Amino acid sequence: MGEKGLSRRAFLGFGATAAAAAAAAGLAGCAPQAKTDAEDTKAGASAGSGASTKFAPDFLTPPAVPADIQETKDCDVLVIGMGLAGTAAAKEAAEAGKKVIVLEKQPKDSYTVISMAGDFGVVGSKIQKDLGIEWAPKEDIFNEFVKETGGRADTWMLNYWYDHSGEDFDWFVENADYEVLKSTAANRETDKPNYIRPKCFPALEGYNYKEEVYPYFHGTITTNPNMQWACQAAFDDAVKGGAELIYEAEGEQLIVEDGTVKGAYAKTKDGYLKVNAKATVLCCGDYGANPEMRHHYAPWTEEFAGGVDDGRGQLMGIWAGGWMELGPHAPMTHHMGGALGVDSYLQLNMEGKRFMNEDVPGQNIAAEHTRQPVSKDEKMAEKGVKAWQIFDSKWPEQIDKMPDGHGYTNHFVPDDKVAEYETVLAGFGLGYITNAMVEAGVEKGATIKANTLEELAQKTGLPLDTVKAEIARYNELCHQGLDVDFGKTAKRLFPVENPPFYACAFGNAGMLVMFGGLECDRELHVTKDGTNDPIPGLFVAGNSMGRRLLVDYPVVVAGISLATALSFGRLAGKNAAASV
Repeated sequence: MGEKGLSRRAFLGFGATAAAAAAAAGLAGCAPQAKTDAEDTKAGASAGSGASTKFAPDFLTPPAVPADIQETKDCDVLVIGMGLAGTAAAKEAAEAGKKVIVLEKQPKDSYTVISMAGDFGVVGSKIQKDLGIEWAPKEDIFNEFVKETGGRADTWMLNYWYDHSGEDFDWFVENADYEVLKSTAANRETDKPNYIRPKCFPALEGYNYKEEVYPYFHGTITTNPNMQWACQAAFDDAVKGGAELIYEAEGEQLIVEDGTVKGAYAKTKDGYLKVNAKATVLCCGDYGANPEMRHHYAPWTEEFAGGVDDGRGQLMGIWAGGWMELGPHAPMTHHMGGALGVDSYLQLNMEGKRFMNEDVPGQNIAAEHTRQPVSKDEKMAEKGVKAWQIFDSKWPEQIDKMPDGHGYTNHFVPDDKVAEYETVLAGFGLGYITNAMVEAGVEKGATIKANTLEELAQKTGLPLDTVKAEIARYNELCHQGLDVDFGKTAKRLFPVENPPFYACAFGNAGMLVMFGGLECDRELHVTKDGTNDPIPGLFVAGNSMGRRLLVDYPVVVAGISLATALSFGRLAGKNAAASV
């Protein structure tokens, strides 16, 4: 598919300024190619969305078909990528009795899924039922997703997730060995290395999602220490069913004959492998680690560091005739905050001024910070620090009024109770904290502690007069119980007036995943650019697929990313197997 054949859907360039920015960023070899005036006129007319486009990025042109094939294999179902979605697809297809081959680009001795990941926002699993977890009504949850994504979340997809994810999770871990903790704060009772913990359970007393600007829905369960063991157990099931896994085999492009996908070429250390398949499932992850694709599809995300996958799955699908879903694509950039997480305390920007209603989740905090001035201090600027979270010594009696959910700290554990919370206090971002943990942050320099506002301003580098004036104004609003400046709810208006004072620097949030993938139908076929008809033989799941979340990544349900990757991975494997 050359430059002249690009359709309006695949062709989402951003004009000359985008190309200049790419060059300035040093993206050697990825600057889009200039077109003639005639071609430019044609492309601008076909764009159809008011975009003026002059360049087509090189990555939309497929590479040459490999000629040096060293080995050929045949199968019913080919799965490219052994992350969470690929593992689910392989297990499902193998258990359906199909001959399955899985290609994984990582070496066997270093293969891992994302190590920190473990939140599964699944609904109605046996584990949840046994714990007494009940989710909010479906319509409340998916309507919030639709609202927070500007109406671009696919409600059918959300319905499928709500109705199937619990049974899918039970199926995924059915042969794993693990302990289930009774609550978030419960201690482990066995010596099993793997365990499942309910997240934010039981819910914080007095928390009512219907009263929140950004509600959090309770029910998520978390695999600890991460999801690696769950994926391994599921893949062992796939292997028992006859699946063949090939490590160090990177899917490069699909085999397309008469519009039908019939397998793929993979690059290996020994040369190219050709896999003939009756159905192929793309599970190659997102495109967050591909600067060219980010610059092309989501340039507003370039300030965020991070990303693991290079978008090869999306590219293979495009080269085979598919198209990327229309944006805005949604980066997962939720901030985890400082010593007290993303609690709704006063925030001052690098000019010492308040700038936001602080009662928002970390994802939205990261978005708020993007428009704030950069620090004049070079070291602070390099760390991306845009604001300071400010609170005083009364924090232990205040945090239980903070929101519940992902990234919040709302349970204070007194010194004489620490031994009762051994497991949860050893965890990460679980909402429980002690005095010693805050003071440890002070000792490491991650948290600033000061006895006066003068000392606070000096240590943060903020202008003293501005800090005093802004804190005085904020305290006035707190005592009035009405935030007429930014609209924060009265129950989270806590004045800064009881020394010692604390400040936590909020640097740039990292980007974990870039939501934006191949357009697909409800059977998870990749669909054709121009007609939106299904491409025979080609399915997609996980972060390579579109139609899940757009505009922004809501933290409405912790672990919605893993849950949908699991459910749609299984669905893709089921449909691929049924098509053979």
